[in-house]
Amino acid sequence: MVFLISILRIKVNDSLSEIWTDDELQAYLDMHRLHIVKEPLKTDLNYLVYYSTYGMLESDASLWDSIGSDALEVPNTDYIENFIDGIFTFTSAQEISYYLNGKSYNLHGAIAECLEQLAMDPNRAKAWGRGSITYSHYDLMEMANYHHNYCGMRSVNLIRTYR
Repeated sequence: MVFLISILRIKVNDSLSEIWTDDELQAYLDMHRLHIVKEPLKTDLNYLVYYSTYGMLESDASLWDSIGSDALEVPNTDYIENFIDGIFTFTSAQEISYYLNGKSYNLHGAIAECLEQLAMDPNRAKAWGRGSITYSHYDLMEMANYHHNYCGMRSVNLIRTYR
């Protein structure tokens, strides 16, 4: 989670932690979290690289060798993970299917939440002048809407199980 918070800090121009605490940024990220359960990973022709549909994964994501009750977790020493892109690379060909459990975060949604909070601050003027020079900055709600547009639609698979 630390690397996701640091990326969010950079994106909202708060690298010195002057505006938000880590807990506040994590709350914004959690508002745009998606739980992934047994997602079948796609692979290349060599069965070395496995791809998730999702990126921005939390570092506790895990790979499994099947979806059944006898599924075994694959040790993370067997592969190199790229949590930002959702890519898992093995050192040798696997030739089996792998499934992902984890959490994915929509960074654009969290950025939009931060910008909306800043826009609600009455002390933040959009333009001001000093002498003959006028200063202005972006409309924060316009920027928040920009990032909301990049949130994209999320599809959800529902599986009905009978007990």
